[in-house]
Amino acid sequence: MSKEIKIRIPSWFSEEKFKRAVNELVSELSGVVSIEELRRELNIRPEDLTEDLEVYDAKELREKEKRRINGEAKSRLTLK
Repeated sequence: MSKEIKIRIPSWFSEEKFKRAVNELVSELSGVVSIEELRRELNIRPEDLTEDLEVYDAKELREKEKRRINGEAKSRLTLK
């Protein structure tokens, strides 16, 4: 359950900074940290969360795996 509190802050004080300070206080008291706060503390940027993947030709990859599997099967037969 949560409570709602209405607070007036001076016009020169940044609303975003105030919200951040209140969120930090609440997380410190409750022991819960938001993912945004954790990312900020660890200096993790959104671009750090992406990874470039290599593009493979599925047919070529399938053939390569078949050759690899067949090679393993043949080596098992010769070991016996």
